[in-house]
Amino acid sequence: MTEKRYGVLCRLPGKGKDQIVLVTRQSRKEWIHPKGRRIPGMSGPASARREAYEEGGLKGRVFARRKAVVICAEGSKKILLTLYDMRVDKLLKRWPESRKRERIVVSVAKAGRMLSCPGMRRGLRLLQKHQR
Repeated sequence: MTEKRYGVLCRLPGKGKDQIVLVTRQSRKEWIHPKGRRIPGMSGPASARREAYEEGGLKGRVFARRKAVVICAEGSKKILLTLYDMRVDKLLKRWPESRKRERIVVSVAKAGRMLSCPGMRRGLRLLQKHQR
């Protein structure tokens, strides 16, 4: 069975090129895009924005029409991940999961190397194409 999750590719606009914000999984030192299950009563994009706040302390605008749907694996489970493009406007100093996760801001190229999930790397590539 495939589970559905919703996440965001967090772009931090820069002077030259955008940077990407990644967070770690709670359980291990693996870098990911913030993601989670759909929150009852909220749309996919709204749920993804909430995950960005809870997991990474990120506030910004989610572009619901700019999305990539990819397959990721979590253990033996297959995850159908819808990644939305999000422009980060604010990085909070404290956030709900700040003691459970780390956050990092890196170049697009470095983010591609740091993401271990092939689906998340593919989502990054697909959403970068939307930027051009």
